Amino acid sequence: MKAPTLRIWYAIHRWTSLLCTLNLLVLCVTGLLLIFHEDIDAMLGQDHHGSVAAERAAAPPAVRPPLQALVDAARAARPGWAPKSVSFSDDDPDAVGVRVGPPGEPRLRNGATVQFDAATGATRRPGPPGETFSGFILKLHLNLFLGLPGQFFIGFIGVLLVASLVSGLVLYGPFMRKLAFGLLRFGKPVRVVQADLHNLFGIVVMVWALVVGLTGTFLSFSPLIIGLWQKTELQHLIATLPGPAPRALVPVDGALAAARAVVPGKDPAFVFYPGTEFSTGRHYGVVLRGHGELQKRVYAIVLVDAGDGKVAAVRGMPWYLQVLLLSAPFHFGDYAGRPLQVLWALLTVITAGATVTGFIFWLKRPRRGAGARAPQLPQLSGDQA
Repeated sequence: MKAPTLRIWYAIHRWTSLLCTLNLLVLCVTGLLLIFHEDIDAMLGQDHHGSVAAERAAAPPAVRPPLQALVDAARAARPGWAPKSVSFSDDDPDAVGVRVGPPGEPRLRNGATVQFDAATGATRRPGPPGETFSGFILKLHLNLFLGLPGQFFIGFIGVLLVASLVSGLVLYGPFMRKLAFGLLRFGKPVRVVQADLHNLFGIVVMVWALVVGLTGTFLSFSPLIIGLWQKTELQHLIATLPGPAPRALVPVDGALAAARAVVPGKDPAFVFYPGTEFSTGRHYGVVLRGHGELQKRVYAIVLVDAGDGKVAAVRGMPWYLQVLLLSAPFHFGDYAGRPLQVLWALLTVITAGATVTGFIFWLKRPRRGAGARAPQLPQLSGDQA
């Protein structure tokens, strides 16, 4: 690779890295805490699962009530509101949330969720009073407490990180071709050692950081990705499955049973009521998922006629929504238990180390006009040091 081309790549690497340095350190620290969020919440006494177990021990389960009874109870708790969706936890089969909102309002965010224990039909407490520590950290990690603009800003930082990693990979070969992999030359000037540390940290976490950077970017832009699905796939379904809103809805249990009959072997994830943003004006949108840690993110969508309870269509997720759904477990490392959590934490610390050493290396660069000539590309890597 010729020197002018190397200089272009070096400029890309330098400026993309500098622009995301501070935010990347924040993401590393908050991400490290989020990897162990369940342990932290339990240590702080903010673990909701423990209180649920205590409530169930105090009130042994009776006959399991139908889902429609939970929906009716949620409507009674919010008089005048209509059911919008039913959600099922992926780690607690008895945790069910019924979302209700103003009649005629398609957006789910304009409503409230009532949590139930599906084994007893009892209302569950929403959790510890106030915000949990992990919830606070998650908001900082997702959007810097800036809402949707902050979430898109984090997505932009993810784009810069990916550009920094790709440019660093392009530069690594030419800059390190005369050195052994992982060599740290402690007898050389401090700046050379810092460059060696930065190169070592960077190449060790390269693949992992690319995966985490790309998945984090997808997650940050999730509102746009879901909006694309609503404007394309969902609108196509609405156009191909026309029909007036039914006067009376079949019970939600019937819709769920019909969906599971055509897609056997899957668990319910969501049931969206007709007229909401994730269904048509006449059909229930039943979302089913698999059982394994990753299979839980592979969804099938079954549209069930809310008037007669018959299945109208079965759809899979488009590729871009499937990538989005699979991004979360890969990003946070929560699909293979404690060993993967420890590995994710170690790689996060190394990434922070690469960020800090790269920034220090840039701060201690030779200055123009101060008796030192501009650094040459081989000197940046220490090839000729």
